[in-house]
Amino acid sequence: MKLKGDSSTTRALNRRLILNQIRRNGPMSRSALTAAVGLSPAAVTFVTAELIAEGLLVEGEAQLGAAGRRPIPLEIDYASKLSLGIKVSVDNIRGVITDLSTRIIGEVVLPLADHAPDTVVRVVAAATDHLVAEAGATRDRVIGVGLAVSGQVDAEKGICRQEQRFGWRDVPLAGLLAELLDVPVWVDNDANAYAVSQHLFGHGRGRHSIAAIAVGRGIGAGLVSNSQLHRGASGAAGEFGHSFEQRGRRCECGRDGCLETWCGDIGLLQTWRERDPGSDGKDINDLAAAVAAGDPVAVAIIEDSAQRLGRHVASLVNVFDPEIIVFGGEGVRFGRRLIDPIRKLLGEYCYSGPRPIAIDWEGTGWARGAAALAVQHFFNFEATGGYSPERKDKDHHRAA
Repeated sequence: MKLKGDSSTTRALNRRLILNQIRRNGPMSRSALTAAVGLSPAAVTFVTAELIAEGLLVEGEAQLGAAGRRPIPLEIDYASKLSLGIKVSVDNIRGVITDLSTRIIGEVVLPLADHAPDTVVRVVAAATDHLVAEAGATRDRVIGVGLAVSGQVDAEKGICRQEQRFGWRDVPLAGLLAELLDVPVWVDNDANAYAVSQHLFGHGRGRHSIAAIAVGRGIGAGLVSNSQLHRGASGAAGEFGHSFEQRGRRCECGRDGCLETWCGDIGLLQTWRERDPGSDGKDINDLAAAVAAGDPVAVAIIEDSAQRLGRHVASLVNVFDPEIIVFGGEGVRFGRRLIDPIRKLLGEYCYSGPRPIAIDWEGTGWARGAAALAVQHFFNFEATGGYSPERKDKDHHRAA
């Protein structure tokens, strides 16, 4: 593989090429890296020596080879650098600090008084300060901050183009936050961030195409095709919850009958109140408890939601043909009552047969997905976008 550009660009690309190869395949010797990435032995030796000196790579135990040689595997020291991930929700922000494998080291949840961009940015900045201190880390170990928000996002420029719940239009979130934190910042739709996390280190690791379906207050689908996140022409790919389902409920986006008005948290609660007057004043956790207790009305509501979701997921599979489907988000709290009917429908309606389904039971999936935005750019030389405070005259950040 030939990489064009000046020496600094070539150096950055070669570093990422080697790091990403080891991330995907596990520990590899220098000779194995040379064969895999297409660089010369001298180039591999130079780059790996540099990465070892920086603490990003470590040498493992030598292994006996067929010819008696003992090649030394190189491993990534995932603890050497840290990433910050922030998920912005309606009532709060949830933040995590992770290592390069998105293993969580610390967490924080802070309330949001309002949805003004300046307020959100200030709370996010406070959360990142808290997390760095909790991890006992220094800023030089932080590779960047990933910010996950709902709505349409221009990830290339770090701008939230529209978020109906907050009334946002063209908010330059990455730039605003980078100025406060003095670290690179990436912003993306929350379902996209979740898909990145699953592709890097989750159920989709090693797969070239995945559909990550996130179900909660809203419903989103992050799509990875040919190992690349698919954002669409305007950054609106994956707005799965705004597929048309049934008229009669006005969505936050202003349209009538979107899927999430029936299957998102608010829609489920509305259905519960319509069918069971005794549920008035109860929240989504109460509904989950009622389902777990076998309440027939509550169970019927979730099974109906599963039927609706299943039909749409089956259509997505028929169009996109992913290797695996990952379900996550708060909606997995309903367990088999939600997943089993979906699995059955996929078996019935998927043209090429059902796809493997994985359930992400982690409650921190959203924030880990945000942290994965920074991790992705650290490993993947093809990824673009973000905002670097060191280059405020430009929109793009490409970490070396």
